[in-house]
Amino acid sequence: MMKRLTMLVSLLLVIAVMTVPAFALSVPGMKHHETGNVTAIDKNAKTFTLTADKDQKKYTFEVKDPALLNTLRTGEHVRVAYSKKGAQLIASGISEKTARTASRK
Repeated sequence: MMKRLTMLVSLLLVIAVMTVPAFALSVPGMKHHETGNVTAIDKNAKTFTLTADKDQKKYTFEVKDPALLNTLRTGEHVRVAYSKKGAQLIASGISEKTARTASRK
């Protein structure tokens, strides 16, 4: 009986450890990061598009502070800190990645 209980508890612990990171990605308000090249900037809509290094997908980020877009340039390699609000990606910080740090990913 004790052996079965120990096995059951161990199995539940393994399942919990394996599934928690997947749920963390969908937590609203949690900070995420993406690195890639800026492919488009729309100052009127307060958005910019980034092609990610990792999977070459295009992500469109909205900014609450339009000042973040003032120094951003198309083709620039950046790291974006963002949070999810429904289907929207809200950028809270943009930092330029230099060639040396970009190669580390």
